[in-house]
Amino acid sequence: MTITLPEGQPNHRFMRYVRPPIKDDEDHRPLYPLRPATRPLRLGIDVATIPAPPDGTFSTFLGREELDIQLLVPRGAEVPDAWARVLQDPLVRQIGFTTVEEASRHLDTVEFGVATDGERERSRYSAHFFPVYQQLDEQLATPGAEPVTLAERNRAAAYAAASAAVGIDAIVTTAPTVGRCDVADNDIVVSVTPDDAVALIGHYLRMTSNPVVQVRRGGLVGGGSWEQTESTATIENFYDWGVGARMPYFDCLHLIIAPRSGDSDVVAAVNSIRVRLCRATRALDQLLAVLSNPISGKRSADVVEAAAEAFDRQLLYLAAAFDIYGRRFLLLIDSTRDPKKFRLSLDAGGYITDHLAREYPSDALVEVERLHAYAGVCKVLRNHIHDGILPVDQHPGRGYGSTKNIALNLDAMPELLPGASPNLTQAHYDSLGVWRADPVEVFGARTTVADLATAAVTLMGAGSGLIEAFTKLILRNKPMVASKPHSILGCVQGQPGEAEPQPHPRELFYRSLFAWPDI
Repeated sequence: MTITLPEGQPNHRFMRYVRPPIKDDEDHRPLYPLRPATRPLRLGIDVATIPAPPDGTFSTFLGREELDIQLLVPRGAEVPDAWARVLQDPLVRQIGFTTVEEASRHLDTVEFGVATDGERERSRYSAHFFPVYQQLDEQLATPGAEPVTLAERNRAAAYAAASAAVGIDAIVTTAPTVGRCDVADNDIVVSVTPDDAVALIGHYLRMTSNPVVQVRRGGLVGGGSWEQTESTATIENFYDWGVGARMPYFDCLHLIIAPRSGDSDVVAAVNSIRVRLCRATRALDQLLAVLSNPISGKRSADVVEAAAEAFDRQLLYLAAAFDIYGRRFLLLIDSTRDPKKFRLSLDAGGYITDHLAREYPSDALVEVERLHAYAGVCKVLRNHIHDGILPVDQHPGRGYGSTKNIALNLDAMPELLPGASPNLTQAHYDSLGVWRADPVEVFGARTTVADLATAAVTLMGAGSGLIEAFTKLILRNKPMVASKPHSILGCVQGQPGEAEPQPHPRELFYRSLFAWPDI
């Protein structure tokens, strides 16, 4: 099998989260998220691509005091009436960029103004970007990706530069450049779709210890208004409900099936898995928040260390969940077994062939087998944690400019290199964000690395997905050869051709507040 890795620029980037909104001295402030933010999350709306509040969950957050919604409009354009009606006196940032040819020049950059004229603020800023970078982005675009014109790339650069100048944390847009790893300006101020913005808001709420997930307001006939607030009460509940919403079969096992089985050992095991998944998710949130800090200057070593430590915790919690589930299933198949002699983890290389293939038909194992390869990656990384320290450091993000990414060095873990494992395909390497990075030192060698944020999000999604797929497998299928199976195995029996029930709107809402991709 031939694996092709991008040369010199990241293969995929999970969206970079907001920088900490803290006003302290840059050299002495703690790394986010060690304490709550002191200002709202600033989101800039690209009204040219989103002329009215979009349908969906994002619009339900408009009006929250935790969010500062600002409008990004071309210079001279009118503010759309739909936004003016919804937002109360928003800041309107007029971006004075049209084309590279019409813009002013300052050395090798194009320069343009960002004007704000309103009761809340009157200001003038200058923004600039290097137009040659967009040309290089176009030449090195990801093969097979949807084409993006140079004019669209320049526009994305202008909006990122303008947003950075006025302190906006993220741009909400539907432009074709949104979220693209071959658009370097997403490293300056990230652009997100309205749906991705919901996940960004959810992350912000959790990192600022805010359990209020929904506020609804409306007017009353005859005057007055009403307000309805939904809160998880605690951040622990926030994580618990979010994880459960993404895992309906495991949620059913945890809340209904295990407690009614009368088996205290099963209840304890399922509860333990649930807690570890929630803690792994919290560690992932903290990793992403830490990566929001700048990785240049004298604090860069602190950012690398804090991110690497959070990644360690995420992996160890996932590994613990795999250990508990793998061992418990072997006892569910035969309760007379000695637990001390059956301690194989769900992420073990031979688990499917040795223990699942004999009990379940091959067509029922497809999803478990696909996701099991990611569990193997987690196992390799967990073993390296036990043996030493994971090789996490800064690597050049591109062959031009000075951007760097915090990434895992796979050359130091040859078991994970392309061609070393028959279980890892091109799709696995793409989703883990693997690329051939330029040398760190002059005359050094290229290094095979995986973007830390991308790998962490992928492994969280795949790890929880494996546990969910495994739960669905054992609940919906009776084991074929087990002599003394537990009563919960195969206890959920459906009719032939029966469709899966659609998720409840509240389940979809909590899923949207977490940003795990469907791996």
